[in-house]
Amino acid sequence: MRRSRTSARSTGRSTVTPASLTDLPPVFDGIEAVCFDAFGTLVEINDKQQAFRPLFKTLSPEKRRELKHRLMCEDRPFTHWPEALGAEVDPRVLLEVMERVLIETGSIVLRPGMADIWATLRGEGLRLALCSNLASDYVTALRSALPEPPDVEVLSCKVGAIKPEPAIYAKVLEGLKIAPGRVLFVGDTPRADIEGPRAAGMTAMHVNELVATMQPG
Repeated sequence: MRRSRTSARSTGRSTVTPASLTDLPPVFDGIEAVCFDAFGTLVEINDKQQAFRPLFKTLSPEKRRELKHRLMCEDRPFTHWPEALGAEVDPRVLLEVMERVLIETGSIVLRPGMADIWATLRGEGLRLALCSNLASDYVTALRSALPEPPDVEVLSCKVGAIKPEPAIYAKVLEGLKIAPGRVLFVGDTPRADIEGPRAAGMTAMHVNELVATMQPG
């Protein structure tokens, strides 16, 4: 009978039960934590609206570039951006952005099969983390869509760094307090979710590969 990874930790030792002795595939051998990307990996937006497009269209090219970066790494609601950028924006534009944001956030759902994968990993004693690039207006809806709060949550708008910047992966590792080589990062974007985590010393794989690996049989 296979032995649970949880039992290996009950003694307080740092020893990790090999995947061959648990119900997990060999890819998890030596892994103590899994960090998921959010959108396109754990969750998806069913009704995409390009919510901030009306705001971008009113800005100069320079301000657009500035907003594109700051939107993801500052904890600021969309109504505050015109002032933050020093730009005059018609209130009707902000109303349209609000309507689009509400539609998008209201359509955020867990991707098919991810609840089972999450529960399986949790049941095997793995720590679970979340690392996502997102604007602050999407935080509450994202949290509501998750099966449960992760052990570690690193959101770009809260920590002031965006993937694939090294600082955001450092925050993940800081929160987990686990050696990089024992963390598996899972996502759907090669640069942000595969190359970036690997450069930080973590193992990484595409979410489609994880799903295929977790299929029974």
